[in-house]
Amino acid sequence: MPEHFLAVSISHHHAPVEVREQLQLSDEEARALLQNIGTNTEALVLSTCNRTEIYAMPSGEKSVESKDLIEFIFNAKRLQHQTDGTYQPYFETLRSREAIEHLFAVIAGIDSQIIGDQQIFAQVKDAFRISEEAHASGGFLKKLSQAAFRVAKRVITETTLTEGAATISYAAVEFARKIYDDLHARHILIIGAGETGELAAKHFVERNAGRITIANRSTERAREMVDRIRRESSVGTFDIVSLGELEDVLCKADVIISATSAPDYVLTEPMMRAALARRESSSPVVLIDIAVPRDIDPAIATLSNVFLKDIDDLRTIVDRNAERRRLEIPKAEAIIEEELARFLEMLSRLEAGPTIKALRDKFEAVRMEELERNRGKLDDRSYDIIDEMSARMLNRLLHAPAISLKETNEGGNDILTRVELIRKLFGLDK
Repeated sequence: MPEHFLAVSISHHHAPVEVREQLQLSDEEARALLQNIGTNTEALVLSTCNRTEIYAMPSGEKSVESKDLIEFIFNAKRLQHQTDGTYQPYFETLRSREAIEHLFAVIAGIDSQIIGDQQIFAQVKDAFRISEEAHASGGFLKKLSQAAFRVAKRVITETTLTEGAATISYAAVEFARKIYDDLHARHILIIGAGETGELAAKHFVERNAGRITIANRSTERAREMVDRIRRESSVGTFDIVSLGELEDVLCKADVIISATSAPDYVLTEPMMRAALARRESSSPVVLIDIAVPRDIDPAIATLSNVFLKDIDDLRTIVDRNAERRRLEIPKAEAIIEEELARFLEMLSRLEAGPTIKALRDKFEAVRMEELERNRGKLDDRSYDIIDEMSARMLNRLLHAPAISLKETNEGGNDILTRVELIRKLFGLDK
């Protein structure tokens, strides 16, 4: 059954960011693409900043070509037919077992640009959800999703692949948590509304931060950043201030993350000294500078009740964690191999041919059991007549189910679902 399974992928392995961003699909574009594929093919679309992939399983003996799937992506992005081959060289085609193994590696986090990426599990789950909502998911993809989720959960629980900070932004938040374990009761100040500041804000939200203030030169850009975060989570309270109002909020902040592109210090030693003098709380202030060039005057480290880290301090943590994660890859690969074998074994049981044989064997066993039970009551001629008659009855009764299991029923359940139903109804796996 999986021999017809096909995937096309454009990812960070082969395509630069300027190509990937041209082909990245929104949820709405993914839904439209799935609907255009049609009802004869189960399909899954996974699109992130690092990859855009389509997985497809045609029903029955119908086949699907990789060029067709790539064309669906071009159409979804309203790109002209790529007759000049602008994007085709960046695509990778995977078939059958290789495509399943690739999906397992993606959801496990070992195919990510950042090994052990903690977001990819949720992104793959969302992709399966959208497929189901678009009525593009059948028995095969439902089984595949269960196997893929099992891979991810086992990697999380049986390895340390996803543990430790893997990005500078995440390392900044983790350092803050070393000082303040409960971020919900703390006031977070993030200076800068660029990509790095936004990632830090998202990580704080994930860690249940209670109040976050965004300070940026453009308050409109800061508001757009908060809106994007709000679309993913409603946790925490956000405030927005301009850089001109920075000194008014410095004295209230417990954790300060600075990530601007300013050429000079955004926080000077006199500014921080004045803020500490006005501070009502006796709790320490955590300052983390993740900007290049630096935003925070290093002289601030000499002030009392202050913890200051810069990007070099955090990079040491990230590099150490990255090496630890790389050492966990073989464990994750072993889990993938185990689950792949388990999934393929399950599919083999759900093939129509073996199921028809198992059903016939079960009926034949019941027929012979009843014949033997009544043999003493019958003479040889009567026994032969009943034997022949019951055999014909068995053949006639099983003819329609056997035909139904082999046929592609476009208007009803797919073969996999029907085979599974038959096996459950007649207890063929017991």
